[in-house]
Amino acid sequence: MTGKDKRIVIIGAGYAGLLAAVRLAGKTRRLPVEITLVNAADVFIERLRLHQYAAGQAIESRRIADILETTDIGFIHGLVTNLNAGEREVAIQTKGIVRRLSYDHLVYALGSTIDCDSVPGVREYAYRLTPAGPLSAEALRAALPALAENGGRVVVVGGGPTGIEAAAEFAETWPSLQVSLITRGEFGAFISPKVAAYMRQSLGRLGVTIRDRTTVARVNPREVITDRGDAHGFDLCLWAGGFAAPTLAREAGLAVNEQGQALVDPYLRSISHPEIYAVGDAAWTVESPGAPARMAAFPAVLMGAHAADCLSASLNGKAPQPFGFAWLGQGIALGRRDAVGMNNFPDDRQRGPLITGRAGVLIREFFVRYLAAAPLLERRWPGFFFWLGKSRGMRKQIVRQSAGIQAPVDQ
Repeated sequence: MTGKDKRIVIIGAGYAGLLAAVRLAGKTRRLPVEITLVNAADVFIERLRLHQYAAGQAIESRRIADILETTDIGFIHGLVTNLNAGEREVAIQTKGIVRRLSYDHLVYALGSTIDCDSVPGVREYAYRLTPAGPLSAEALRAALPALAENGGRVVVVGGGPTGIEAAAEFAETWPSLQVSLITRGEFGAFISPKVAAYMRQSLGRLGVTIRDRTTVARVNPREVITDRGDAHGFDLCLWAGGFAAPTLAREAGLAVNEQGQALVDPYLRSISHPEIYAVGDAAWTVESPGAPARMAAFPAVLMGAHAADCLSASLNGKAPQPFGFAWLGQGIALGRRDAVGMNNFPDDRQRGPLITGRAGVLIREFFVRYLAAAPLLERRWPGFFFWLGKSRGMRKQIVRQSAGIQAPVDQ
């Protein structure tokens, strides 16, 4: 690498992007690189706590500028409105002004958002656990207390962890609310029957009504309509029916899957634009990294860290290693006094005994805190963050090398 600084732009400062930025800065501090982080919010959003925030809990706010303190990372508080992959530049809107930022390497870490367009009426009439906006977690926080005073009806649509955690939190915080959970398939189908049974019992104790095997076909101002034509009235509807990747990658011409996630190689580079690394919910590995990598905070953090490793290795003239990881466990909050934790090492299949009650709450809380604190720990001790399962990627690398396929190195 010679001449002017290499310009590295990271768009998105969620779990993946923020750790990628800090780790990359630590690993390239002796190289002539310029790192810029762009994010629509000036604070780090803990998505794992948005249901708690909506229920009125005090959630610590961390300014991104404070997290980046003592690093050489430039931060731009702005919204990425366009990606021109051909010209290698992004358009950023800040305070109504659009500026363009060029890059040599881009880390695409825009995460995911609630899918509001697959079902008619969701965007207009349903709240969702997004940070800000007319029907966001912030709006929920304002609306729920008054609704609870009148014993209002809350319908949560979506039987994944997001919907389950929200339904439990709302029901426990405001026992006067009539909370129901609607899910398309069998309740808890994404997890083992043992875990599903425990969650059903826990929600039942909180007074949550579960309606599974029920598909919502439309959301009206005061009711959801199922595909069988049944109507379920509500005073407030929370939509937690699935995630979707931003449309920016598709619009920029990157190779994407049906969900709009950028397709990446074992080094987390776009298979169509290798100068772009994609991580977290916004990316999908075309080769298995050794364990199923669904949209979740844990694999997002690992991908952010590994993208920094791959890019820094390439900039240093070294061959990067392929991405590999193993699941360690999963925890689902069931209100403030109960949670269910399980061992899903290494392949995301539940094994062994369940950890429930107060112990489950404490263990889940530890890992939620750890994932949020990872960038601060990485800033203090560069290279600190590590994970199990890296060797799973290395096994595939041996096969590739035997076939004459070499890892990329930046020129």
